[in-house]
Amino acid sequence: MTAPALGPRGPRAAPAAPAYTPERVETNAPSDLIDWGFAIDAVFYLKNAVLRHWFLALVVMAAVSGLAAGVTKIMPRKYHVETRMLTQRNFIIASLANPGRSIPVDADQPTRAAWEMVMKADNLKAVVRDAKLVEYWELQRSPMSKLKEKLLRKPPPPMSDEDKADALSAMLEQSMLVMVEGGTGTVTIGVDWSDPQLALNIVEAAQKNFLEMRQQAEMGAVAEAITILDKQVVDEAEGIKQAIATLDATVKRVEAKRKREEAKKNGGRGGAAAQAAGGLGINTNHLLAQMRFMVQTKRRAISDVEEFRARRLTELRNQLAEQRVIYSPQHPLITDLEQRIVALQEDSPQLVALRSELNELINEYIRNGGDPGELEQGTTGGPLLGAAAFGGPTTADNPEVSVAADRVRMLVMRHQEKMRRLDQAKTELEISRASMKHRFSVLSPPTFPEKPSKPKVQLILAAGVVGGIAMGIFAAVALDIIRRRILEKWQVERILKLPVLAELERR
Repeated sequence: MTAPALGPRGPRAAPAAPAYTPERVETNAPSDLIDWGFAIDAVFYLKNAVLRHWFLALVVMAAVSGLAAGVTKIMPRKYHVETRMLTQRNFIIASLANPGRSIPVDADQPTRAAWEMVMKADNLKAVVRDAKLVEYWELQRSPMSKLKEKLLRKPPPPMSDEDKADALSAMLEQSMLVMVEGGTGTVTIGVDWSDPQLALNIVEAAQKNFLEMRQQAEMGAVAEAITILDKQVVDEAEGIKQAIATLDATVKRVEAKRKREEAKKNGGRGGAAAQAAGGLGINTNHLLAQMRFMVQTKRRAISDVEEFRARRLTELRNQLAEQRVIYSPQHPLITDLEQRIVALQEDSPQLVALRSELNELINEYIRNGGDPGELEQGTTGGPLLGAAAFGGPTTADNPEVSVAADRVRMLVMRHQEKMRRLDQAKTELEISRASMKHRFSVLSPPTFPEKPSKPKVQLILAAGVVGGIAMGIFAAVALDIIRRRILEKWQVERILKLPVLAELERR
């Protein structure tokens, strides 16, 4: 022991030791921030508490673990089923039907509005109907509701099929999963449901409805355009008939007017001259001229139709030759082109009707004393309204006849253009229908789930065991704290500030 130092007035006390030793002078931080001795004593206190109250800790651990196991039995089972589909853009097939049409990039996005298509109310109701969820309503009740019914001995209030369908649609909206990956072009449809077979039925119905809706969305515009063009083609054909009838009436009116004017001019010569002129067959000549004009008009219409058919046949044959290099003979595109070529080689009903009317006009022209050679001369060249068709320029130069003939020509050209567009639209529709299997393919079809995806039984049991151990330790320590007893040596040293002389083990 060190003696105190002597001073001028007596012994001087030794300086007191500092409360702590600064680790850094500039920060004045103590070097013993963490009391490692107390931490070690606390760990041993926990261990000794568990050893002192091992039965309590074991009971609490078993109770918590058993509660976790019971929760896994009570929780409703969920089975997960999903399907993945790959969507692909295809600019080539659309350009085959109409090479001159430009297609925007966003218009050919097969994954657009996929989530909205699957999750809309009408589609969810259709899935409920196709999967027969209403028929298996009892299988979809949770175990808690069944337990509540058994305890209360009171069945739930009856529900109509419509109410059940609405409730199932709401449940399906919460359980359905739709993921769209725009970069890869994949669409994933999944569901978590209480019955494995119903989950499989739901995903199959959702996949089928999605493909059908996508097909309708892609072909609906083309089909509507075909309907509109069909109506316009029929209207144009009726307009052509009316225009031809108007042209006939105009020619007859002009001829009658010309005859009256000639009769007035010849009126001064007396009745004998008129009878002589009538005997020369002037009226018959005018009638034959009118019939020659009608024959020429029919032949020109037939020529236009045949020219359009020949041009279309050439285009289809060129397409067929190009596609045979790319596809096999059994490909739907090759088969469709061959069928169109065969159908186009046959005479259309319009062409048959025009030829029948032409034959009737020629026969009537011959019966009225006309020369067939004049008909051939009238169609060797010249415009549609040549002067030779009427035996002179008088009728052909009439403005009313010219306007009526121009209207017929214009309607025929418009009708041919509508027929061309209609044929292109039908070709595009057939190609789009045949290309659906190339644009949409199923990467992973829905399969029957072998085990539930929820709840995670192993995870819950592991969490129950870990929680039981923690709760057992907590119960043992809490019991010692509640009793407020001094059980460890460090409690005497730290709480009472007394040194421990000896420690005896109790037996």
